[in-house]
Amino acid sequence: MHTPDRPPTRIGLVGGGAAAVCLLDRLSRTPGRGRGSVTVFEPSPNLWRGRAYQDDADSVLANIIPPEMGARSGEPDDFLRWLKDSGLSYGTGDYAADGYFPPRRVFGSYLEHTAENAVGELSLTGWPVTVLRTAVLGARRDGEEIELTDATGATHTFDYVVCAVGAGRPADHYGLDGAPGYVGDPYPLATTVTGIPATADVTVLGTGLAAVDAVVTLAARGHEGRITMASRGGTLPAVRQRPAFPEIHHFTPAALHATAAGTVDGRIGLTDVLDLLGRELAAHGADPATVLAELSGVDGEDPMERLRRQYAGIDTDDIGLRVMQHVVPESGPDAWTLLRPEDQDHIRSTHYRAVMSLCCPMPPANARTLLRLHDAGRLRVTGGLWNVKPLAAGGFHVAVDGDDYESDVVVNAVSAPSHRVPGPARPFVDALVEDGMGEYHPHGGLHIEPSTSRTIGAGRTHRRMHVIGDMGAGTLFFTSGMPSVLERADDIVRAVVEDLTSAPAASALAARESHV
Repeated sequence: MHTPDRPPTRIGLVGGGAAAVCLLDRLSRTPGRGRGSVTVFEPSPNLWRGRAYQDDADSVLANIIPPEMGARSGEPDDFLRWLKDSGLSYGTGDYAADGYFPPRRVFGSYLEHTAENAVGELSLTGWPVTVLRTAVLGARRDGEEIELTDATGATHTFDYVVCAVGAGRPADHYGLDGAPGYVGDPYPLATTVTGIPATADVTVLGTGLAAVDAVVTLAARGHEGRITMASRGGTLPAVRQRPAFPEIHHFTPAALHATAAGTVDGRIGLTDVLDLLGRELAAHGADPATVLAELSGVDGEDPMERLRRQYAGIDTDDIGLRVMQHVVPESGPDAWTLLRPEDQDHIRSTHYRAVMSLCCPMPPANARTLLRLHDAGRLRVTGGLWNVKPLAAGGFHVAVDGDDYESDVVVNAVSAPSHRVPGPARPFVDALVEDGMGEYHPHGGLHIEPSTSRTIGAGRTHRRMHVIGDMGAGTLFFTSGMPSVLERADDIVRAVVEDLTSAPAASALAARESHV
């Protein structure tokens, strides 16, 4: 395992959430890494859990089935084994019943367990891991090395750095920060909903998974007042159907790359993607028209009627949507980066909400809660949101197309800002850009090389600077969910180890060792 003639490799991880856990675990099981050290910078109290899996209410559920949530590459059922070993029954019994999907805090405990094992393995094999509970504020190149400056003013020098800062807080689109009754960040919901009066009229800004979490948690706390979910589009997440595990033959990364290799520009068009997807769906006896109807019908269907229809179809014989939920994490990143720019723009402008709805579905238990509240007259979902203003006498005026109303409390559960740079990480990311190690992508985060997640800046790829998670969303589109994070972690660790054994890297490390 050790390579005695190679000096220790220094890796810095800026961010200590789920992505960092996947990276550490992958590194701990990768041969040829020699000796080295890892320094993790994480200023938040959610070490290894990140914002998504922090300690929170039991009503805040994971939306991926436990057999596919493992944080170890090649072992998707590792989380399910951990649940069993821990005496927890999540992931067993009826898929659609309450208690099948675990609370996200439980997955956070699993991440902590996985991180501790990886740190132990790395330390025993010549890779000590140091955790610094401080933010990184500066970054600059120093020859072949990268120098980071933390919030204490200390500097740290690394051979490789990975930006794993995660998602930011919701955007305050209407300037409501500081207004009485305004909750600017829903998480942790165990704390934020506690102070909301049970009879208050509550508006939840957003209709995505975070907004669903807010509504379900209010319901679990016995909220009696009216709840309105409001967003510009009014699109709820789809309902996750009973899982199937189809073997994918046509819509594979290899098939996508082969198609691209046969074109003049080395890219593929949307028609190529639909052709491969149609062949895959047909191979499983699914009707491609059903999937296309879900993608194109979002804007024309009442959100609650769509939810009711999808909930009724949890056990439908047509497995088209379940095939989609398998092929998107597996092949979606390859398909996206191979698409021609005009087709990417078309999807972003026309089908973004529909794709996100289908690819990030809610558990059936959450759908049941929403339907129950709606049928009792206590929940409505609306699109057309365009303004929210605090009232002088308290409460808020909410403006939606054709239906303005007043609300006592506003909970902000919209998506993170489109630039996808969390506020505390902005100085660090700005420094990367100013130094030329990166450049902002117009659709979010930083430009990266798809195959290695290396940053692109000043006209070239920087082999020692990597990005994982939402900061790569502009390039990759699909960045959320453990399968996608695991794939990126594999790419990064593979790229680092291959670079370590390359001639330029070996010479640079040798020069650094002799200088020391």
